[in-house]
Amino acid sequence: MLSSWITGELMKVELPGIMLRFVEFESEIDIAADTVSGALTALVNRYPGLKGSLVDGEGKVRKAHQLFVDGEQIKEAEFDLPVNQAATLVVITAIAGG
Repeated sequence: MLSSWITGELMKVELPGIMLRFVEFESEIDIAADTVSGALTALVNRYPGLKGSLVDGEGKVRKAHQLFVDGEQIKEAEFDLPVNQAATLVVITAIAGG
């Protein structure tokens, strides 16, 4: 999962349907980043409307979201570790309600 950076490839970010309206309904977005933090920063810079839904006022990923890199769940402490730039970052959002 977390491995060395590969030059020239793009990380793929997949967002849940509920967030697609903030990213022009693109279900897969290519981002040049070598960490999860870098990918998230690039993502909200490209799509500013996404920021309020994805991160809180302190810039931390909201608790409703779980992040996975190449199928493995990652925790906030791992966001700054190097990630294979060709990795797939998936955001899963918990749905509340009854």
